[in-house]
Amino acid sequence: MSTIIGTEPILLVGGFGSNYPLYAALREHLAYVSGRSVAIAPITILEWAGVVVSDSYSNLLRILDQAVQTTLRRQRAQQLILVAHSAGGVLSRIYMGDQPYGPERQRYNGFKHVAALVTLGTPHATNQLGRQGGMNQIAFVQAHYPGAYWRFVHYVSIMGRSVLGDANGAGPERGAWSSYRMLTGDGDQWGDGIVPLQSGLLPGSRQVIIPGLRHDPRPDRPWYGTSVPVVKLWWDQVEVALQDTTPGSRR
Repeated sequence: MSTIIGTEPILLVGGFGSNYPLYAALREHLAYVSGRSVAIAPITILEWAGVVVSDSYSNLLRILDQAVQTTLRRQRAQQLILVAHSAGGVLSRIYMGDQPYGPERQRYNGFKHVAALVTLGTPHATNQLGRQGGMNQIAFVQAHYPGAYWRFVHYVSIMGRSVLGDANGAGPERGAWSSYRMLTGDGDQWGDGIVPLQSGLLPGSRQVIIPGLRHDPRPDRPWYGTSVPVVKLWWDQVEVALQDTTPGSRR
């Protein structure tokens, strides 16, 4: 277990198309490694399906805000750490913002509640627009909150390096090529099988690359939450980042 025990609780934010129980094992591993209370934002596949129709994270933002407020109240804390997987990291960056979002012009100023944002395989950058892959949402955070934007918020971006995209390769390499190309226009690069390193390493954050990790949990391959040793690999870097100064420009 980590020798540095913090006071801020952790809230896990799931990725696109996920059901929150998918992260139960990660919650257990992270609680053990960090010594902190860990909760999961209760976002289901039905809410994510709504994004496909609406091209908006509006409903997800309401659920995330409720989860943040509930976690802070239960733990009697002023701030928490968001650990977000995949598109959950994009959702978290929108939630932390102070600019109106979407037709409802939502504004949560979540940066006030967040001590650190840790992203696991989050696509932070794209040069494309469109509904597919949530690229419009990625473009929104790029435009409004570039890089490690908020001062006094510690940013850590974790990326697996496991699949080199190849249009003529085997199934995983072809799938990676297609996904990387959709995000950045270039499929011939390394990433976690879904998100390329170029997109997943947030400028200004503490950047951590772990060889062999894949994007999502499956029985036949390791991912960001596979085991206590894997979680410890990146959580130890989070503990270091929490002691560092923050480079953000706002607040």
